[in-house]
Amino acid sequence: MSGSGGFRGYEPPARIQFDCQSGTIKTNLSSVVLSILAIHNVGDVLNVEIGPTGALILINNNRQIIGSIMHANTRDIIQCINAGNSYIGEIISIITPVCTVIIRRV
Repeated sequence: MSGSGGFRGYEPPARIQFDCQSGTIKTNLSSVVLSILAIHNVGDVLNVEIGPTGALILINNNRQIIGSIMHANTRDIIQCINAGNSYIGEIISIITPVCTVIIRRV
């Protein structure tokens, strides 16, 4: 039996705040638009922007949305963009429908 100081349950690790200057994240895109993804390849470098709904999105040079970025640091990256930083997403893997990208500052 457990006395005082017993098991307190699961406590997730503290989230580390994203560094606007040097931070990078590796993540799978959410809400991937398969018809747009189909015209891209591993190694393509695309733009990370704040979309019209406030979501963080990955878009190509034709302004077509490929997907959204859902990550623990999404809110931090949005704040960094609002502070004047710019980010790109490089496609490092495509196993349709999954597209993995690395997000970093330009």
